[in-house]
Amino acid sequence: MRNKTLIALCVLLAGLCRGDAAFAEQALAASGDAFAFKLLKELAKDQPHANLSISPYSAATVLQMVENGAAGTTRTEMRKVLGTTGLSSAAVNAANKDIAQSLKSGNARATLTIANALWYRPGTPVESAFITCNREFYGATVEALDFGDPRAPDVIDSWASAQTQGKIKRISDGMIDPSHTRLFLADAIYFKGKWASPFAVNDTRARPFHLRGGGQKMIPMMALTKTLDYREGQGYQAVRLPYEGENLAMYVILPGGSSSPENTLRILNGEAWRRVASTGFSSREGSIVLPKFKIEYGVELRGPLQSLGMKAAFDASTADFSGIAPGLFISAARQKTFVEVNEEGTEAAAVSAVGMALTSSRPASTPFQMIVERPFLFLIEDRRSEAILFIGAVFDPPTT
Repeated sequence: MRNKTLIALCVLLAGLCRGDAAFAEQALAASGDAFAFKLLKELAKDQPHANLSISPYSAATVLQMVENGAAGTTRTEMRKVLGTTGLSSAAVNAANKDIAQSLKSGNARATLTIANALWYRPGTPVESAFITCNREFYGATVEALDFGDPRAPDVIDSWASAQTQGKIKRISDGMIDPSHTRLFLADAIYFKGKWASPFAVNDTRARPFHLRGGGQKMIPMMALTKTLDYREGQGYQAVRLPYEGENLAMYVILPGGSSSPENTLRILNGEAWRRVASTGFSSREGSIVLPKFKIEYGVELRGPLQSLGMKAAFDASTADFSGIAPGLFISAARQKTFVEVNEEGTEAAAVSAVGMALTSSRPASTPFQMIVERPFLFLIEDRRSEAILFIGAVFDPPTT
């Protein structure tokens, strides 16, 4: 009897621990969604009318790797911007590991790879706990690298290219100071998925796309008529286009004719999006016309992150990364992305890097029609983890 009671207690505790882990995973996904919309809004404000494409998942991951060594105000600001203030570092790390594993295991029909790396200058007294944490929870490879060697950038760029199937070839240009760089961290994500319902190539034809300011240009647009998850929100239409395997999907969000991506972003934030994505879409017959497009985008993250409140980490006089090594601050932060959408599916990649140096509503009964002929938003989300992997705005669709 005593043994049975002990076994029952162990099972109960395991369930409670799993419940705590599931809560942390959901909380981290929610914070990631909030960070996605905050960062996109900040970039849209700084680069009005520009085609934007970012991987909030990649950016948050590399910053959370760095945050494991932060302390004091530096840590407080980083956690506030990333939305993880209410979670312990242990919970964040474990949830990151669980989400990464879920992304990899739950999308067998797509190609989805995630990789992390950490390079340090030989002789830098990096705390062993920081190294162990990033190895264990982020699967980071850890290597010594002489940043004073002119070949050092090639080592990092070769890694980035290998992890993204050659889509992101260079990430380190200008990020390394041969004299002062002590640490360099990077996250890479690569995705290639086929639509569950491909667009017929024969249905693609040139159509006018209406540009900001009143002009227009002819671009190749794909067409699909099918039963899809659809929503008409306040001043926008949205449709979910699943990839094979159904977990991953692209959402296309088209502002109304009198609205704009900026206005739609004012309505949507992480919490609102999660509410809409979970209950706001309904299965409905209809048609969508969508531009083929390819975006290659790069952004320096220092300014946007500082504007969001992450200030101390970038200031040599206030940064506290004592959990990594004495006297470090973030000297550079950057992300590069690639997204291509065509009749077959989507290919997308991103690399985020940090250099550290010393001192819905109900559908109508009639079929919907959604012609994406003006600036629009898109995002790629994993249904199981609710992690937004990519998000962007298209004002002038560049094509191959």
